[in-house]
Amino acid sequence: MNILRGIFPWAPSFRRSRKLEREVSGCKLYFEAPPYSDPFSDIQDWEAEPDSFDMFSPDGYQSIKYRGFHNVNERIDFPSIQFLRIFSSRWAFKGFPIVQGYGGYVGLGVTINAIRDLPINESVFHDKTFVREVYRKYDLTNLQDFNEGSKNDPFDLTQYRWPNYFGPLNCQWLELSGVDWLYFESQPLVSGMDRISLHTAITDKHILGCHFSLDRAGLNAGNAFRQNQRTPWDNYINFIQRIMDSIRLELSPELSIRRTEIQSQPGANSKPIFGCTPQQVKEAKHVMQMWSDRGYRDSRKSKNESHRATPEEVSAFIDKRIQPRPLHNSYPLGEKIDVVSRLPSELRKRPLMGLE
Repeated sequence: MNILRGIFPWAPSFRRSRKLEREVSGCKLYFEAPPYSDPFSDIQDWEAEPDSFDMFSPDGYQSIKYRGFHNVNERIDFPSIQFLRIFSSRWAFKGFPIVQGYGGYVGLGVTINAIRDLPINESVFHDKTFVREVYRKYDLTNLQDFNEGSKNDPFDLTQYRWPNYFGPLNCQWLELSGVDWLYFESQPLVSGMDRISLHTAITDKHILGCHFSLDRAGLNAGNAFRQNQRTPWDNYINFIQRIMDSIRLELSPELSIRRTEIQSQPGANSKPIFGCTPQQVKEAKHVMQMWSDRGYRDSRKSKNESHRATPEEVSAFIDKRIQPRPLHNSYPLGEKIDVVSRLPSELRKRPLMGLE
């Protein structure tokens, strides 16, 4: 069984991989991936985006959305950051034969993110400005993403707001075919997908993002902790790494000159990184442990017993998860900085944990 766990879920083969290309206002992005495979959804338009885009035209852009704090089912536009999707695809994995044929999937969305409110004298070609803007988007779409909590007492009327995601994790800079990219990961705490992100600046106000989503299918594993227990992510992450290693970006001559001009300024090429805080670690352990019985039943226990993992089990997982894992093409870890988010103060909410 341990041998099979190393083989399954079975990743799509790269023997049939294709060279993909997108042209964006004179910039060219190349990468390789197998043909898309998505047998279990109704989405019919994977990879239907055109081959070329004008990122300076407002056409095609959408405002990013964030989850409402008072109504977690509400999605609200944030027009200061808009995105243009230039590629989307999904690749299904195969599970254990007969027992579970479907093994989840890896998805990829490639976007151009336009910073509409960047101060006129700033450029995201400057590493610290770039990191600040990447973090602002992550803060809004991940750290401000809350659920209503898991209650022990059905008569508890407290309004909880617990984080759905934990991160950023394993932040590092990578060199991919001569271009520097910022890499980091997000860990789901309830259910949902692991997220892996790559970003690089392509103009003074535009950031190219490659967003991988990793959905792990597993029997009797309806929450993030049990998914990690039952379905190791090694084969998924190796598949993603193959795609990342094939990425090649060529800026237009004008933008390449502009990037060199900004990067030559003092401190502009410092490659800072960001990470999670001790408070986030504490909250993540609590949330993941409290939700660890969602969609899971321990066959050794009766219906009326607790099916949650122990706090010690979850703590050990989180402590391991926050350790750096340098990728083979990463730079030495840069200075970890405390990023001050440019989100308006009314949007920067703190979790309501019930632990205060």
